[in-house]
Amino acid sequence: MMPNNVIFLMNYRNERDMYPPFGIMYVADALLQLGFEARIFHETEAYQETFLREVEQAKPLFVGLSTITGPQLRPVIETSKRLKAMGVPVVWGGVHATIMAEECLKEDYVDFVVVNEGEETTQELAQMLAGQKPADFGAVRGLAWKDAGQPAVNMERPFIQDLDRFRPRWDLIPTERYLIQSGPYQRALPIYISRGCPFRCGFCYNEVVMKRTWRQHSDEFILRQVQWLKDNFFIDAVDYADDYLFGRIKPMQRLVEKVAMPWSGQVRVQLLKTEFVQWMRDTGCQWVNIGAESGSQAVLDSMHKDQRAEQIEWGVGNLVKIAPNVEANLSFIVGLPEENEVERKVTFDLIERLAAMSSKVRCSVCVYMPYPGTPLWPDALKRGYVPPEHQEGWCDMDLNRGNTPWVSDAEMQVMSEINDILFVGRSSGHWLLAPYYGLLRWRWRRMYFKHYWEGALKRFLIRTPLRRVMDWVVRNWVDYNPITHKGPATEPAAGGD
Repeated sequence: MMPNNVIFLMNYRNERDMYPPFGIMYVADALLQLGFEARIFHETEAYQETFLREVEQAKPLFVGLSTITGPQLRPVIETSKRLKAMGVPVVWGGVHATIMAEECLKEDYVDFVVVNEGEETTQELAQMLAGQKPADFGAVRGLAWKDAGQPAVNMERPFIQDLDRFRPRWDLIPTERYLIQSGPYQRALPIYISRGCPFRCGFCYNEVVMKRTWRQHSDEFILRQVQWLKDNFFIDAVDYADDYLFGRIKPMQRLVEKVAMPWSGQVRVQLLKTEFVQWMRDTGCQWVNIGAESGSQAVLDSMHKDQRAEQIEWGVGNLVKIAPNVEANLSFIVGLPEENEVERKVTFDLIERLAAMSSKVRCSVCVYMPYPGTPLWPDALKRGYVPPEHQEGWCDMDLNRGNTPWVSDAEMQVMSEINDILFVGRSSGHWLLAPYYGLLRWRWRRMYFKHYWEGALKRFLIRTPLRRVMDWVVRNWVDYNPITHKGPATEPAAGGD
């Protein structure tokens, strides 16, 4: 009996993540080039039972599951266990599996791990599982597998130099689902033009996975892709979703000019000089993501950010003054190993000053998550962090929770909720709500996130008949920015927090 040539690729997403699953979109193209049939799934955990029924019916050659550290790993694990019970080979890929391939293979429900870029490694693995090549798994670079039941991690595969060999298969996903608003434009789509990041931030997976490399598609490739999306989905703006758009500054500026569409993307504060911001304004920039990380120079230096703390306020000031229509989304991290309360207060104060510059400035605060192999990993271990023994333990990691013994989980959850309300959603309200907002700001300025009775009160009220009153108050008395560029509003209807 000939093996099935159908391959399922699943990326479980959360409710707010509406970016296309680019990793498996590229892998699908690699498989299609060899004559395999690839099916892409990008659904929430609620789709799990339906997905498993489709697997049972189609009996694919294998199922590839994209992995992300945190709650989204939970349905991946459950699905993998069920697939193993069906006798379907389970292949993990993505950042989480790449960083801890050996640990993933210690679980009996994982058969293979595709380490780093998946296109070429998945091609070879598929050919072996289909019987088109001898099953010499030890010869496949970039593959981790089980040799007599023990994890075996092969030599790394060199990075793909000609990225144009593979393309994201937009035709295999419901592309309309991923249209986002970008300023006044209603039909923007995210696209990738490059891979990697040349910087050395000590907390980031890029340091481990991409080795500080940066590669790009050709201008011709990008222009063809954008034209196809314009012809088929009538897009009116693009979001350059790359880890770092301006790996080569001048060539990327010229490419943005060639695309000639309103745009958004990732920048560093050092770029926000007068001339560059003027160029952003003139080329139709709608919003930018900025990894600010911390207001403390000591913390920035400890993470090898290669950035001056004063550049954050300076750069955002230039943006607000020269291009006031451009939204600035700054991300910060608290709970880093070298951070103390004084340095955290510097960051919190900076966020308030930045937010005061313009309602277009939004600041999100994430909580540090230690990653194996990153430069900060040894320091985290030295300070008492104990990594989970099994993959289930990594499901509890979250950017909105306390992930290490030196920060309080309960307080970090409250901090994240208040941050979302005040500085991400930029929420404000009727004068009758002034005491509520005043209390939130008091907590923020004093970093006092204990005894969060107002949050408990909100959660209690939405379970009572007063929920309708709460809904009315939010609809009529609360103003907030509902666009996060990755899903629904951060200031939800009453009690949805």
